[in-house]
Amino acid sequence: MDRGDVLDPEGVETRTIHDLIDFAGKEVLEIGCGEGRMTWRYAESVRSVLAIDPDEDSIAIAREQTPRKLSSRVAFMAAGITDVDLAENAFDVAILSWSI
Repeated sequence: MDRGDVLDPEGVETRTIHDLIDFAGKEVLEIGCGEGRMTWRYAESVRSVLAIDPDEDSIAIAREQTPRKLSSRVAFMAAGITDVDLAENAFDVAILSWSI
């Protein structure tokens, strides 16, 4: 059981996000990713993910825990949303988890 399963044992959060968003082939910006708790719930179906969080320790853990099969699609960056220069229309979807 991973940490996400402990925090969402019934899978409600995972089902809800997939009910709201079709991630297939999308470029995703995840704001406030922490240790990647939410990232692993959708990353298998995306084209790419840029997951950011200002907590460098959390980003280090997320990078360590990145499954090998997702390492080419998921990038973690230690930064706040106001600290990154993102190209306009670079992402199809932006999500926030526990960040507002």
